[in-house]
Amino acid sequence: MGRKHKYRNGKRRNPCVIVGAVKKHLARTASVNVDDYHFEIKQEVVNELKSNAQREGNELCGVLMGVQFGDKLYRVSKISPPCVKCHTRCGCERDAAMANHFIEEDYNLSEHTRFYIGEWHTHSEDNPTPSAIDYNSIKDNYQTASLVVPFLLMIIVGTKSFHISIYNGDKFVKVEPEVVL
Repeated sequence: MGRKHKYRNGKRRNPCVIVGAVKKHLARTASVNVDDYHFEIKQEVVNELKSNAQREGNELCGVLMGVQFGDKLYRVSKISPPCVKCHTRCGCERDAAMANHFIEEDYNLSEHTRFYIGEWHTHSEDNPTPSAIDYNSIKDNYQTASLVVPFLLMIIVGTKSFHISIYNGDKFVKVEPEVVL
């Protein structure tokens, strides 16, 4: 699931959050305790993810958009359509320009309430297991992406189930979000 990232002048940029016209840089020195947070996923998102399951053909990949309720509740509320630059049966390279366009457009359409919260991709197995490439990709995104939250979600869509985990800058923790309407 290797991904390419958009850098200015070929250099990594410091992680930042855009708030109005002001950029705030996130401190990524301490990891958050994922057990302190509650996660939800909308039923329509579950249905869209299932519709992208890799029953045949090549892997698909895209981004997750979320909203925050209070201090500790996050909901996956929308997914991008597949943002594929190139893909094979066992790999997918996300098109960064397409993904960034979706993120910016959805952020504006939601009146600045939905934001980038993670990545999704497919595996051709019934009950997916993340690969080393999957883990490394999320770790790299955590270090380089503009984040609003101090973690990233990873959803792997299998043909029968999902693998959902959170990376908090230190470790991956498997979570089971509550499905909501």
